[in-house]
This record gives sequence, C-alpha cells and structure tokens, in this order.
Amino acid sequence: MSNKNEYDLVIIGGGPAGLTAAIYGGRMGLKTALYECKGFGGLAGTAPKIENYPGFSSINGLELTEKMREQAESWGTTFFYNEVSAINPKEMTITTYDGNTKARAIIIATGSKHQTLGLPNEFELLGNGISYCATCDGPLFRDQVVAAVGGGNAAGLEVIYLSGVAKKVYLIHRRHCMRAEACIADEVDSLNNVEPMYNSTIEEAITKDNKLGELKIKNLETGEISNISVKALFIAIGVKPQSELAKKAGIELEEDNCIKVNKNQETNFPGIYAAGDVTGGIRQVTTAVGEATTAAMNAYLYIKQGWYGEGLKK
Repeated sequence: MSNKNEYDLVIIGGGPAGLTAAIYGGRMGLKTALYECKGFGGLAGTAPKIENYPGFSSINGLELTEKMREQAESWGTTFFYNEVSAINPKEMTITTYDGNTKARAIIIATGSKHQTLGLPNEFELLGNGISYCATCDGPLFRDQVVAAVGGGNAAGLEVIYLSGVAKKVYLIHRRHCMRAEACIADEVDSLNNVEPMYNSTIEEAITKDNKLGELKIKNLETGEISNISVKALFIAIGVKPQSELAKKAGIELEEDNCIKVNKNQETNFPGIYAAGDVTGGIRQVTTAVGEATTAAMNAYLYIKQGWYGEGLKK
C-alpha cells in the first residue's frame, strides 16, 4: 500500500495486546499502524511491579510496556496518539479527527477499565497501597494486613488469593453477604485469616507517609464509624470492557459487553479481530499477549495468503 492513509493492519489500543500485535505485524512485513488516545501501556502500564511475566522476576509495568512499544517501533509500526471514533466493518476503515484510514485487517485491543470506588485520593494512592489486581500486587504485601472490597466472584477470588499471601484480610462489602457463586463464597467463609465486614462501606482512605495507612469504615446498619489499619486495599468491584467502539460498529458482544471472538480471535466480521481485556476471560498481561499473537497471525493469513475467515460462527 502506498497511500499514507492506507495500511495492511490497523490496531486500536496501545496496551500489551495492541503492542504485541504491532510487533507481529511489523515482523511479518505488514504495513502496520497503532492508534492510542490515552497512554501507551494500558492498565499494565500503571502497575508498580509485575512479577509474573516470563523472563522478568520483577519489572515496572511502564518499563515492560515501553520495551514492547520500542520493539514494535523497531519493526516499522507507525504510532498515532489519536482517538478512533468509528469503525466501518464493511468499508474496513477507521475514523479519527484526521479523517478516514483504510485497512485490510483490524485488531481491536481497547482493553478494559476498573470500576472505581470514587474516593477523593483513590488515584493518588494507586501504587501506594491501592490496587485493582491482587495477583499483580498481592505479593508486595506478604505477611501484612490488607483489605479487599467487593462481593462478587472477582472479589471472592481476590480474597482467596490474598489469604495465602497476607497475614490478615478484611473483606468489605455493602451487602449482608457475598453475591459470589456459592462455592467461592463458602471457601471465603472457611478462611481463618479473613474477617468479613458486611453491610459496610469505605468512607475514607487515610494516608500515612504518602501511603495508605487506614480505612474509615461505616456500618450501614448501625451507622457506626470505625478505623482499620491496613497496608493495602484491593478494589474488586468489577471491570468494564472498553467495547463501545465495537458495539457502535455492529460487532457482536457477549452478555457482559466483552467482544465475542472465535478461536482465531476473529469477530463476526471477517478481517476484524479482537484481543486482550476487551474480550474478557483471564485478564493478565500474558493472556493479552497470547491472544494478540493469535489475532495478528490470523490477520496476516487473512491478508497475505488468501485465507479468508468466515467470521464468528453463530
């Protein structure tokens, strides 16, 4: 392709999935463009430490994703700090404020965003005691007292994991019991170092030496206010896939609004793929990388070898 507004492969999203797809696209000789509007690295880029990515015993999330970006750039990927406002699956174009860009294949890797508590200093304490991922950051608080907030399956699994790492885990939930599946809730109840605080909400996160030190808890039944000393708070009240762009384009979604894909990471439109957190499943950097590899390889076959998928089978 010679037109500057035409690419073999267009990738939307600059987290680990998008960056991996960009590496593969460039290595396979595809004219590749990646669009990101918020900041390269995605949620992984905000992690103070990643200790479960193969090859690195511990690495800062921003450092890891920056290495991915540099690698993709070395293979010729063009990066645009630009918001994609629309996808046209029939014309195989994307729209930004610079106009339309034509693609032969598109990979959507727009990721997900955490549901937040809305505490005034929540983002200030991110990485300094507040986390949205126990498997990512739990080991940093080994043998210490921590808290988790939430009542669904995700919160239950976070608490189960934390119970094997932390000295004590407070489970804070606004309802009278967990709404997780019975098997998860029962396991949480069986853990000796977990103290449930039901019918309770977090009113304030109190800092000490610029890190989380205490939580102010309100009992919704009695109105009583109490403070608990913790080193960390793990917020597990859900994540939202950033799938609005796909939905607007008519791309099929699952009931939880994740993009629906087949084993080739292909959507219901041939030539349009999705990978990473926006497709749901196990949300880890390693799974995002694997899905992006699958998507990019199949995009290559779609473009170069005449292997045209049929889209997502109903």
